Amino acid sequence: MGGWIGVGVLLLTTIMSIYTAMLLMKCLYYNGKYRLHSYQEIGRHAFGRPGLIAVWFFHTSIVLGGPIMYLILAGTEMKGLVTSTDISVKAWIWICAGIIAVPFVALKTLKEVAIMSIFGVLATVVLVAIAVRGSVMDLSNPEYADVRHDTVVPINLPTTIASISICYGGNVVYMHVEEAMRYPKSWNRVVAAALSTCAIFYLATAIPGYLTYGHKVESPILGNLPRDTTTKIGIVVIIIHVILAAPILLTSFALEFERLVDVTVARRGKIMERVYRTVIRLTIIGVCGAIACTVPYFGNFLSLLGALGNCTLIFVLPIICYFKLIGWRHFKWYELAWCAFIVLVGIISAIIGSIDAIKAIHISFVNDRVN
Repeated sequence: MGGWIGVGVLLLTTIMSIYTAMLLMKCLYYNGKYRLHSYQEIGRHAFGRPGLIAVWFFHTSIVLGGPIMYLILAGTEMKGLVTSTDISVKAWIWICAGIIAVPFVALKTLKEVAIMSIFGVLATVVLVAIAVRGSVMDLSNPEYADVRHDTVVPINLPTTIASISICYGGNVVYMHVEEAMRYPKSWNRVVAAALSTCAIFYLATAIPGYLTYGHKVESPILGNLPRDTTTKIGIVVIIIHVILAAPILLTSFALEFERLVDVTVARRGKIMERVYRTVIRLTIIGVCGAIACTVPYFGNFLSLLGALGNCTLIFVLPIICYFKLIGWRHFKWYELAWCAFIVLVGIISAIIGSIDAIKAIHISFVNDRVN
């Protein structure tokens, strides 16, 4: 959407995300007496009840919006993969939701769910390799001989940044991940390595993909790749990947909600705690499935999710919460300028990106009615 400048945007947002992830974690320990438990608590300690509500709203948009996006992607790809049946995309979405519900309900904490991320990483590596292979094979494809490559499309930059910010949306689970780490003091090195690895994967897919398909590139890129057995393997892999990734975000939301309503063994008893937790989590996955069926437009939903939630949670809130809780006077002028730049980019991308994404979703709804 943004042209070749998207490569630079990807690298810049990587650095910005690593920086704000480090500031965010410092906020957890700001008072030197005890550790805060969540992003919401950081917002409450920084700005009281308004801060709590603001963080809760944007945080919820990600931890529920991410799985909704995954359900849309998985359902759409399943429909394209299994063409021999009359099962609709919405039905496939519900089937995927049922599969995701099993580990989501059965496993209680992120420490238990985290093992699934290992399979997700392996799936990502395979998918990147398949995307690169397909892009290289299509370089000589006459269908893409006339594609256009823009250096920069200024009007699309806010939406571009918003969409790319999805790459670094892990800050909604950072607190739980750091809490489960054996050596929490290694956080800065861990998050830098993790986000840099993400950037490498995205660059490996984006550069050959845009080089080959230009303005004809689809979201997801699987729509462009050669229709052979390897691409079908890629579709299966990405379905597995999103199904394994969804419980991580959902568990993060469920843990916060269960803590809010005091669903604990000490309060409810072992059996009733399990009953309450099962009902809550089945309700959550049900709501996600219903929304995914209502707004089944992957690319547009991705842009909206990135703009509305990620830009705010990744680029804006960590810095303003840090300034409020710890202060800014110890920063040098160039650090303050860097922080101001990040916040400005986040705000502009969030506002314009959300407006553009909502317009695109509206157009998709209208086109569906016409067709």
